[in-house]
Amino acid sequence: MPQQRSHQSLRMQNIKPVPNGQVDFQYTDEDLTTFEKFLSPERLAPYYALARSNKWIGIQLYERNTELSEALYGVIQGLEIALRNAIHNVMSSALGAADWYDRMPFDDPERESIDEAKEKIREKPLPITPGRVIAELTFGFWVKLTASSYEKTMWVKYLYRIFPLKVKRTILHGRLVDLKTLRNRIAHHERIVGKRDLPQDYRNTMEAIGWINPCIQKWVQHTNCFQARWDKKLKRDRPLAGKLTAPVVAPAAAPAAAPIIAPTVAPAAAAPPPPAGPAESSPLGKPKN
Repeated sequence: MPQQRSHQSLRMQNIKPVPNGQVDFQYTDEDLTTFEKFLSPERLAPYYALARSNKWIGIQLYERNTELSEALYGVIQGLEIALRNAIHNVMSSALGAADWYDRMPFDDPERESIDEAKEKIREKPLPITPGRVIAELTFGFWVKLTASSYEKTMWVKYLYRIFPLKVKRTILHGRLVDLKTLRNRIAHHERIVGKRDLPQDYRNTMEAIGWINPCIQKWVQHTNCFQARWDKKLKRDRPLAGKLTAPVVAPAAAPAAAPIIAPTVAPAAAAPPPPAGPAESSPLGKPKN
């Protein structure tokens, strides 16, 4: 009889870690100027403001924004997919038809969303099936089904069954609307660092997944990398031409309602003795999870 492997061993074997310092990058003044040219001064300005005009810290915050956006998007994905399939399962069972969405008295915006989903499937081109329609509908569509306008036709009759903990519809809808806003900011490459309480966003998303199913909640907790990326510290010193620059000022603290993403900054290392040859470049950060 084959020996069972633990979840941890399966995880380590199936997930390949990203190598540390994939390329050697120096962050010279010329590089920072290039960033401004191709990322745009307007896009970088909010990060520089958080960093008290220190461009090295500002660029790190920009990179941190990308890392945390990537980490949170995976968590929100768990919520979005669990929600849409939970609704699909309940409605299919209640109406005895997988194409239940064609049998409900939806308002015009939701009906148009369904028609657009079908049209996208035709353009691929693929046969229209319930599974493809469900996957094509946006997160906004599913969130709208929990709104007050569908309380009598959807919530009271069917959707309350999705949530074993008997979550109030108003609380659920408010949570989903807030997380949809976060999802859309991430999807449109907008700034979330310094604008939102990201640890609270993470907790809110995990709680919402738990409302649907605790097993899926634990699985998403097991496989995401948000906490590790949140805990990563900014570097005070900038790698430059094989050397380290003098310590720089730490970024300004963000308002309490929207804390800065890395409240702690790694302490500056003591100056090393002069090397015999050219100094090696400092690697950029830790391995991605």
